[in-house]
Amino acid sequence: MFLVASDYDRTLANEKNGFIISDDVKSKVNEFSKKYPFVVVTGREKRFINVLANGLTPTAWVLENGPLLLIGEKEVYLVDKEWFEIREKIIEKLEKLGLRYSVGKIIIYLDNAVNFGNKLKFDCARVEWNRNDAMIMPKNMDKGKGLLELIKILKFNGKIIAVGDSQNDIPLFNVADFKVAVANALDEIKKIADLVLDEENGKGVISLLEMVESNYFLKKINID
Repeated sequence: MFLVASDYDRTLANEKNGFIISDDVKSKVNEFSKKYPFVVVTGREKRFINVLANGLTPTAWVLENGPLLLIGEKEVYLVDKEWFEIREKIIEKLEKLGLRYSVGKIIIYLDNAVNFGNKLKFDCARVEWNRNDAMIMPKNMDKGKGLLELIKILKFNGKIIAVGDSQNDIPLFNVADFKVAVANALDEIKKIADLVLDEENGKGVISLLEMVESNYFLKKINID
C-alpha cells in the first residue's frame, strides 16, 4: 500500500491561479483518496485551505508546516503548552524589529522575509523557508515529523511517496520512501528527488497519481 503526501502551494495548486485548486486536480485527488491514503502537507492555515481548496477531500491534512493535523473535523495539536509562551516572546522580538507577521493557530508567518533572514534566529524555535516566505515554529516540528505522527494515528504501514517543490518540503522528503518533484520545483528539490515530473503543479500531481494507480511504483519501491 502507498500513501501519497503532497505539498499544496506550487504543487497541487498553481500560483498563477491564486493558489485556488483546479477542478480537475480536485476531482482526481478525491477519486484517488477513495483507494489510497492521500495527505496534503502544507504550511497553510486551515482558514485559507477552506477557501483555496473548497471541496478537496484528502484522507487528512498536515497543516501549518507540521504541528497541526486535521482528520475529518478533528484537529490534533502537536505542541506543548510552553510553545505559546515562547511564541509570545518571539512576537515581541518581531515587533521590536518592525517586521510584519501573521499568527496561525500554532506558527508565525512572515511574507517576503528573505532580506531579514539573518535576524530570524531563535534558540527556542526553528525557521522554515518556503521560497521567500518564512515560518517560525516549534523547534522539534516540521512537515516530516507531522506526517509521521499522522501515520501513527492512521495506523498506516506502507510506503510513503512525497511530492513537493520548495525548501520546506525537504523534511517531508526525508521521511519518504520515494521523493517526487513537480516540474516547477526549485533546483535544490529536483536534485534530491528520485523523480522529476514533466508537468508543473497539479498537472504533475495528476500524472503522479496515475502512475501509482498503474502500479509503476511497485517496480521502483521495495514492498516487503
